[in-house]
Amino acid sequence: MRAPLVAALLLGLGGTLAAQGFTVTGAFAYEDKEWDYDGWTGARPERPIRGADVAVLDEATGRVLGRGTTAQDGSFSVLAAAKPAHADIVVRVASTNRQRRKLVGPFTGISVMGEDDQSYVAFSEVFAAHDTTQALDTGTTVAQTVSVGGEQGNPFDIFDCAVSAFEYLTGPVLLAAPRGAVRLHWPSFTGSWALGREASIAAADGYDDAVILHEIGHLVHNLYSDSDSPGGIHYFGDSDQDPRLSFAEGFATFFSGCVQQSLGRPALYVDCDGALDVGGVELRLRVEDCAPYAGSVEGASDEIAVACVLHDLVDGAASPDGLPGVDDDALPDVAPLDGASQARAWWAVFTGPVRKANRLTMDHVWDGWLAVHAADPHYAEVRSVFEQQRMRFWNDAAEPDDAPDLATLLAPLPAGVWEPERTLYSSASDTQGPGTGDRDWFAVDLVAGQAVRIETRYPAGAWDARTQADTFLSVRTPAGKLAATDDDSGTGRNARIDLPLITQAGRWTFEVSSRNAVHRYGRYEVHVVLLSAP
Repeated sequence: MRAPLVAALLLGLGGTLAAQGFTVTGAFAYEDKEWDYDGWTGARPERPIRGADVAVLDEATGRVLGRGTTAQDGSFSVLAAAKPAHADIVVRVASTNRQRRKLVGPFTGISVMGEDDQSYVAFSEVFAAHDTTQALDTGTTVAQTVSVGGEQGNPFDIFDCAVSAFEYLTGPVLLAAPRGAVRLHWPSFTGSWALGREASIAAADGYDDAVILHEIGHLVHNLYSDSDSPGGIHYFGDSDQDPRLSFAEGFATFFSGCVQQSLGRPALYVDCDGALDVGGVELRLRVEDCAPYAGSVEGASDEIAVACVLHDLVDGAASPDGLPGVDDDALPDVAPLDGASQARAWWAVFTGPVRKANRLTMDHVWDGWLAVHAADPHYAEVRSVFEQQRMRFWNDAAEPDDAPDLATLLAPLPAGVWEPERTLYSSASDTQGPGTGDRDWFAVDLVAGQAVRIETRYPAGAWDARTQADTFLSVRTPAGKLAATDDDSGTGRNARIDLPLITQAGRWTFEVSSRNAVHRYGRYEVHVVLLSAP
C-alpha cells in the first residue's frame, strides 16, 4: 500500500516540492473491547485503524504538511512538505476516509462524529524540532477507550465497523460503492437509531459491534434498496409487529451477522451494558439457530424470524458457526444459483425486486427470489427455509377455493375445536410465486332455528399472532345474499360473526379474505360453532 500512496502524493504536491519532501511513516490502532455470546470477555485487544484519514502537521502552526490514509494493517506513509527546515511534527488520524477514496479508489464515504458534529481525532506524540530533510517513523499510536457518562466506547471501533460493512458489500457481494456518504454519531442519548444516511449510536453501544452493524444495516437498506418501515417500538420476541417494521429490523440484524461472518466470526446480535468490563449481556441472539428464542418466534411479523430466514438464504458450509464444513440449513451451497454464490443470489433479490416493492414485507422476498432465480430457484430447499419460521407464501392444501362453487364444506365444531390451518396466499405458478391476495371460501349446512358463530383465530391460538394475516369475513345466505361482514370483532385482527337465528335452512357460504394492504398474507384457523340448536 505504501508505494502507491507516496506516488499519488508526489503528483499532488508537484515535482519541485516533492523533491524537498520527507516521508513520515507509522501506524494507528485503537483499543477494542472483546465480546462473545456471553458478553464482554475482559480482553482489550488493539486493532488497526483501517482506511482513515491521516494528516502530518506542523504542531506549532497547525499547518498541514501532507495527507494520506491508513492501510489494512493501520500503517501509513505520507510524503510531507519540507518547510520549515525544522518543525515540531505531529501526525493526526481522523474518523473519516476522504483520502482513501482519493488515493485507493471508490469507496463509501464514512464519518464518525461527536456531539459537536466534528469527527474524532487521535494524535501521535510530538516529534520536536525534526529535521525535515530526514524521514520520520512515528511508531504505533493507539486511540484509547472513551468514557461518556459512565459508558465506554471508541469512535474508531464504530468507524472500523462501517469500514467492514462496506468492504463486505464491495468485496464478497460485488456491489458498487454507493454515491454520497454515511455519517455515524456517537454518543447518542436517545438510543441507537438510523434515518436516511445517518445513524446515531447510543452511549452504551459504543463497543457493541453487533448493534453498530445493525444500525449500519439500516443505512445499507436505504442506500441499496428501499425500506417501507413505519418505525416505532419493537423488541425481540414480538411476533405481532407491523411486517414492514419486522422486515426492516430483521434485515438489519441479518446484515450485522453477514459482516461478522465475513470477518470470521459467528453471526450474533449481542447488546451489552457499556459500563461493565465482563459479561453484562442485556440482549442476545444467535442468528444461526434463533437461540435463545428458537421455537418461540415465527412468521413475517417477527423480526427474529425474518433475520433467521435471510441468514439461511446465504448460510453455507464455510460459515464460522462452530460447525466447520457443515451446512446446517436446507439450502445447499454446493450448487451456485444462476452461477452466483448464495450471498450474491440474495443481494440480486434485495437490489432488484425488493427495491421496487410497495409496502415491503417478507412476501416480497419470497416472490423476488422465485422471479430472479426462475431458471433454478431451488424451490424445495428455499421453501424449507421459510417453513422453518412458519412463513408460508404458497397455496394451502385446499386450493383452489377462490369462489363459492369451490367452497370447502365444513361441519359445526364444538367450542375450542378448530379446522386445520389455512394460508391467505394464492399463486397459479407451480413454484407458488408470485402470489396475490387470496380468498378462501367455505360452506356449512344449517337448519332453521340454529344460532352459529363463524370465527377466525391466529395459528394454534397464538397470543401474539405469529402471522401477518388480517382476516375479513363475509357470510352469504343459501340464496347468495350478503348476510353479514366483519373485520376485527375477534381476538386481535381476527374476524367473528354471530348469526343469532338461522331462518333460511340450506347451505350457507362464507369467505375469508383480507382488506389490509400490509396484512394481505399469512396463516389463520377458522371454525363454525353452534351457539344453540332448534
